Amino acid sequence: MEPKRLMEIMGRMRRMDLIGLISLTSLMGVLSGCSMSNEGLEPEPEPVIEEVAIRFNGNELEEQMQTRVNGQTRAGTPLSDAGVTQFKVWGYKNMSYTAGNYGDLQTVFPGYTVKYQANSAATTATNSSNWEYILLDPPGQTIKYWDWDANAYRFYAVTGTPADDAADLAAHPDRYLVNETNMPNGPYEMTFSADVTDMATTPYFSRLWFSTGEMPAYADKQFGKPVQLEFLKPYARVRFIFKYVYPREGIKLDDQEFRPTAAGDKIIRKGTVTISYPLAGTETCESFTMTPDNTNALDKFTVDYDPEDDSKDYSGTDKGWYAVLPNNSQGSYTLSVKINNVDKSCVVPAQYMQWQPGYSYTYIFKITDEGGVEIGWVEYVVTPWTEMEANWTTYNW
Repeated sequence: MEPKRLMEIMGRMRRMDLIGLISLTSLMGVLSGCSMSNEGLEPEPEPVIEEVAIRFNGNELEEQMQTRVNGQTRAGTPLSDAGVTQFKVWGYKNMSYTAGNYGDLQTVFPGYTVKYQANSAATTATNSSNWEYILLDPPGQTIKYWDWDANAYRFYAVTGTPADDAADLAAHPDRYLVNETNMPNGPYEMTFSADVTDMATTPYFSRLWFSTGEMPAYADKQFGKPVQLEFLKPYARVRFIFKYVYPREGIKLDDQEFRPTAAGDKIIRKGTVTISYPLAGTETCESFTMTPDNTNALDKFTVDYDPEDDSKDYSGTDKGWYAVLPNNSQGSYTLSVKINNVDKSCVVPAQYMQWQPGYSYTYIFKITDEGGVEIGWVEYVVTPWTEMEANWTTYNW
């Protein structure tokens, strides 16, 4: 640009604009007078990726039924106090994600044994609360680190001893049978024998721990933090209650029964439960199937829980609670009772009879005196097995 033209432009500029233009012109002159080489400059340091060991915890809640593995919670005690001092853990990472489908599965933990070692917490990089998988026996269990490039992680675990085959499982109910035939796309399956008369022998299994490490969706399942597994046994429990809307004086109940509506259907308390863990695809939660064994089945529930009657005889139950196998495929149930020698009944739809492992189910039948004593509104209450004192969520129909 000609000097004369440049001066005309400067004359119309404000003082701040003029200073900015002079600075820019000076800078351009400096740049034009030197080469653009990197000689004499320090290279940018490579970013440091922190190596964080994968760790596990282990604690068990009251009732020896549902276990949260992350310190003491509510009435929790260490899992080792229940005599459980080891479990096996499987871990996988998904390296790709397309259209809601997690894929490219890679194995991290191929059934590592994790053992409880008292007073060993924080003594190694892989020990967070006395649980350790770097062991002399079995050998070959090496330290595992979080992969920050993984799209998702999946972990699950089981206590007890693996069975050799179905016959071995039948002979040893404290074992589990592993099915890996569908690997690597899953599901990974574990089958348990289950009998409410001997629940202590049934292995604990964990829920699927799944996380993408993203906040806030997985705030309690962050990559780099100890893996918090939730252990439980494949059982649910059920009870039914009569609730009096008006004073109960003068009301007498007899022959109460809560049973499957369909003739011949049984309440299953023995059989096998198969837990399926999805390893790829869109599913991120475990599922189960139950194969019934009618040798220990019930025809009906006959003992109702009465919170107002201290003299109630709960023979055969735990304060009215019946332990059962989980069941998602049964039909409706019918409540029948004689109220002051008059037969009354009520049907609970099948959609409210789906029992999940680790949960408690309460069916409350309200007795009213409108137009005579009758069974009125029914309430359906679901709580985790260990939280019976918590506020209930109630569903009516």
